[in-house]
Amino acid sequence: MKFDELFRLIHFCETIEKEGTDPFDLDVKKFLETLKRYHKKWKSLDDLLLDAEALAELAKVIELQGKWIKDRSSSFYIDPALLELKLKMLEPHQLATAFVRSWNPVISVDRITLQRLKEGLNYWNALLPLNKRKEEFPLPSALDTTFDLGDLIELNILSKEEFADALQAVLKELEERGRIDYHDFIYGDAFEASIIKAYLTSYLVSEGKAELDINPLEDEVFISPSSTNVTAKALHPLSKSIAISLSYEDWLQWREKRKHGQEPNER
Repeated sequence: MKFDELFRLIHFCETIEKEGTDPFDLDVKKFLETLKRYHKKWKSLDDLLLDAEALAELAKVIELQGKWIKDRSSSFYIDPALLELKLKMLEPHQLATAFVRSWNPVISVDRITLQRLKEGLNYWNALLPLNKRKEEFPLPSALDTTFDLGDLIELNILSKEEFADALQAVLKELEERGRIDYHDFIYGDAFEASIIKAYLTSYLVSEGKAELDINPLEDEVFISPSSTNVTAKALHPLSKSIAISLSYEDWLQWREKRKHGQEPNER
């Protein structure tokens, strides 16, 4: 007897299990009718084993169908076609109300400066009414998004004299310590102070008063006082930015390593 049809059904069940396709692609009722039709033709042990294998694979697919229904019902699954139809039936004001209720603003006072909020407000106030705009929204004018010394002074965070004194203190420390690992120079007992020191150090490098020596293969960065009085712009007319990672977790690891490294001396 040839059971090609049964072998195809068993293989189809195995494909659903392995590839995770939709278990409802299998017509269970038709599968059972096929088994019933072949049941009268079983004559040997091999025939009965094939029948048992087919039933076992069918049971696995039915189990997947039950799991599929359970997952969808527990996660409040909505069919995409049904959702699309419901959206088309809503009135504009209903759509607007649903949007407002689910909208989470991406701007917050503690995440952006007052100056940038003013710039954003001025941009929106300068936009034409919706009925007077073209198909595409006008692009905002290019803004300088860097946070420089002028921003700090304008926000009354520090004065020019305080900044100059702090910058000179960092330069003096660097001259006393000489060439040193960048993170060993930046990091200190407090993470907040380390960030401020990194900010000040970036000014020293930009002005040519400090030099960075980067070894990308060993992932090492060294800083040293500049050996010349020529400004950085004169040495390198085409300046470039260098990104160095600073994180609270990295600072904690650095502090822990330094602590263990000092223990033998303290004893």
